[in-house]
Amino acid sequence: MKNPYIAADGFSYEEEAIEEWLHSGHETSPMTNLRLKHKDLTPNHTLRSLINDWISRSPVPP
Repeated sequence: MKNPYIAADGFSYEEEAIEEWLHSGHETSPMTNLRLKHKDLTPNHTLRSLINDWISRSPVPP
């Protein structure tokens, strides 16, 4: 995951994947299959920061 966004279900998804899901007509959560209260997405800055930190600390293969 590189660009996490939070959907109305509270789960984080890769931005491109969740946008594709919503734009293809789905009105439900990919995780729970329950109807989403709205289709607004919020950037998950905390998770993005953790991902970037993890990547920067990962050993580089020779």
